[in-house]
Amino acid sequence: MSGRNRLFDEEKALAQAAEVFWIKGYEAASTEDLLTAMDLNKGSLYNAFGNKRELFIKVFDWFAQRFIRNMKEVFAKHSNTVDAIREIFLHVAYPDKPIDHTKGCFYVNILGETTGMDPDLEKVAREKLLDMEKLFHKELTKAQKAGQLTSTIQPSLLAKHLLNLWNGINISRRLYNEKELEKLVELNLQLCFDR
Repeated sequence: MSGRNRLFDEEKALAQAAEVFWIKGYEAASTEDLLTAMDLNKGSLYNAFGNKRELFIKVFDWFAQRFIRNMKEVFAKHSNTVDAIREIFLHVAYPDKPIDHTKGCFYVNILGETTGMDPDLEKVAREKLLDMEKLFHKELTKAQKAGQLTSTIQPSLLAKHLLNLWNGINISRRLYNEKELEKLVELNLQLCFDR
């Protein structure tokens, strides 16, 4: 006997749950918050996603896959790696939705919340941030081989610096307006890449 068809859009439900976790954090997001945002009843939530913790891990994985895919698309459309990195960081300064300006980074928020409190969720958040570092490292290594980088800093250290900058810019966007963030991004990229 086959399982019952789900009468909801799983992708949409995960996106709505991500918004709740992003704004409220893991601990503060209640099951009621999630049910309301996802427009599901408790039975549908538990049948499709399990408990809150299992849902969170699925949301985090869904978010991370989309995020890395979007970054790869930006790198693919630019012939110059530094231009792609600039676009990625300027998107933090000028997000698609104004509310994103005050939300910070999903990864950084969750890592900050779970550090020392929940080692398993902390590990999930840390690994997703390190996936971003790995992508930066891969693209910077290709750029170095192609002669695009004039910096003498090794790609592995530059990748760590970019991840550090990512974390900082996402916190700073709660303090500064778009133009000020753009200046910070440009300054940091100039220092990184001697441009």
